[in-house]
Amino acid sequence: MKPLFLFAGLLLSLLPLTSHAQFGILTGAVDRAVNRAAEREVNKAVERKLTEKTGEYYALLMDNGRVVSHSIAFEEGSATLLADSQPFVKGMADMLRRNPDVRLRIEAHTLLAGEAAANQRLSQRRADAVRAALIGLGIDGTRLSAKGLGSTQPLYTEPDDEYAPLNQRLEFVKL
Repeated sequence: MKPLFLFAGLLLSLLPLTSHAQFGILTGAVDRAVNRAAEREVNKAVERKLTEKTGEYYALLMDNGRVVSHSIAFEEGSATLLADSQPFVKGMADMLRRNPDVRLRIEAHTLLAGEAAANQRLSQRRADAVRAALIGLGIDGTRLSAKGLGSTQPLYTEPDDEYAPLNQRLEFVKL
């Protein structure tokens, strides 16, 4: 077996350097093609899941007149959407594209803690940020309104309640 490796090594050393370089280029091209194919498969899976969620959002909107989201998150104390929020926002945009007659009011709610006026301003900025994100995804802004409700409509009234964080939410209300 050892002589076979020596012979193979000798042959490789006799190949011109361009062959080694070409092999490296070919290997890199194959790797890139495999990565692109894998990325396409992941994108298809995400699109299937998004389509599934879009149907759920529409059903909730038609049945209840609203969709409540606790999965849209912002940087603490700001109206900057976190990247984890994008799947939900994209799902809502997809639902709106598929149903051009639907108009929504985006209502943002905050926690009970903090000054009421500051919470009101923060919630308005957050509702505006979600509206802007939907517009950025191609939704006509005339179909959307934004309203910040601050801490005026809590789901749980005890700030120390384990469920109090659920007060911070966005609601999409059918108009």
